[in-house]
Formats: sequence, structure tokens, C-alpha cells
Amino acid sequence: MSSHPAHYVPGCSVEYRGPTDTKGAVWAAVIKRGRDRADQYRANVSFAAGPDAAARAAVDRFNAELIPDGLGRWQVLGAALSIDGGDRYAYPVGPANLCPVLPLTASEV
Repeated sequence: MSSHPAHYVPGCSVEYRGPTDTKGAVWAAVIKRGRDRADQYRANVSFAAGPDAAARAAVDRFNAELIPDGLGRWQVLGAALSIDGGDRYAYPVGPANLCPVLPLTASEV
């Protein structure tokens, strides 16, 4: 038995921060490529913009810092996974060539 998943794609974690729909409430997204702060690509968007926009903003920051030529740019690859019923989500992210790795249904895993 391995201590790592057999298949995986990079992920973006999005978390709601703040009281519901009030000034200062944000969706905070992060893509972590390591433990160091320099290996984390973060973005915040307003509550109204939503978690999908936060994931896209983190991917945009990742692309701006690591992939300036545009080749192999990352994108959000699929639907969000709800971690706790509405305040945290995980999005599969990465280059478009990872799309075929993602199963269409849970039975394909």
C-alpha cells in the first residue's frame, strides 16, 4: 500500500473568510507548490464574486509568476469539490493536457 494517491492533479483550495455577505467578506484561494511562502500563489476576491472567481484569480497569479510565455498555462480543470458543505472548496487546476486524467464519474476512479 502506498502513502500517496495513485493518480492526482494539482489543486487550488478556496475558503470563505468573514461574516456572510458583509463588507470585508472574501473568498481566499491558494495554490501551494511547496511549504515555503514563495511557493504559494494566493488571491482574494469579494464575497459577491464567488469561489469560482477566487480559483481563477489564483491560477492567473500562478500563470503571471511562473509561466510568462503563455505556453502550458494553467487553468481550472473541472468542477469544485465541496469540502465542508459550503465554506471550503477544492478545484483541480493545471495545464489543459491534464483534463483527460480527470474521471467523468466517481466509478471511473
